[in-house]
Amino acid sequence: MPQSLLRVLNGEVLDKPPVWFMRQAGRFLPEYRAVRAKVTFEQLLNDSDLAAEVTLQPIRRFPQIDGAIIFSDILVILDALGCEVTIPEGGPRIGKTLDQIDINRPLDEKVFEPVCDAIRKVKANLPAKVTMLGFAGAPWTLLAYGIEGKGSKNWAKAKAFIHQNPVLAQKWMDKLADAAARLLNLHIEAGAQGVQLFDTWAGELDADDYATFALPSVKRTLSQVTAAPTLFFARTGYLPDSLNDLPCKGLAVPWQVPISEARRRFPRMVLQGNLDPVALLAGKETATRKARAIVDAMKGHPHIFNLGHGLTPETDPAVVAAVLDEVKA
Repeated sequence: MPQSLLRVLNGEVLDKPPVWFMRQAGRFLPEYRAVRAKVTFEQLLNDSDLAAEVTLQPIRRFPQIDGAIIFSDILVILDALGCEVTIPEGGPRIGKTLDQIDINRPLDEKVFEPVCDAIRKVKANLPAKVTMLGFAGAPWTLLAYGIEGKGSKNWAKAKAFIHQNPVLAQKWMDKLADAAARLLNLHIEAGAQGVQLFDTWAGELDADDYATFALPSVKRTLSQVTAAPTLFFARTGYLPDSLNDLPCKGLAVPWQVPISEARRRFPRMVLQGNLDPVALLAGKETATRKARAIVDAMKGHPHIFNLGHGLTPETDPAVVAAVLDEVKA
């Protein structure tokens, strides 16, 4: 029997949707915390054995999960461009911002070897029903980190940069788009059967700026990734109609947008999502009720159940299990 996640990504409607969770390999799992107690986050990223192990942890704990997304970080692309990324406990730091980097500098693909090796190791140990997933950060989100030098409350420097330096900003967006496509294709070559492009900070741009500045680069990335199905996730309270034109199989819907609205506006797209991660903090009754409402709203349409963003560290694994049981009931 073909994997349910791949069947849906290819447009099939199933009675029970496949399911995986963004950040399912992470701090909400005690077994992940046990690994992290021994190594730094950067050591975990660069040790393919450990990265494979934490990727497999949620698959072992929750047999209902249909997708294994590789443990990695979107900022590996900036590291491969010479930005000297470090990820201490307080969040990522960019040693050299993009305005300090030669735009003609080639991508150092050796930086991607640990994650590709981890994909191969996970793939060799996955149950047959589970789909191997890779991912990359989208150009705008990478540019935002690359200009700010760290996380930001309002991304003011990055937003100013695209207006004050439009030609250079566009050149960087093209370079980042090509780098993201290259990473996704390397993930596929290593064994990923589907990939997701994450635009985590899409909502920091207004709808006009996103459509004119960011979305063309998303298209540039996705148009270069054709060997496996692609999903696109823009974390924003608005979803522009122009997402209909993206060359991808599906959209991951943020929790702020009702999934029924997404179904109406993006009829040709496979839809993924979109339970609010915070609903899981409210307990089993709330989480399962809201999960059931999403599943019911998507009956008759290709749907992958997921969250509308990543699992939070405070999430009780027992609530995750209850949601999985409800979705698969």
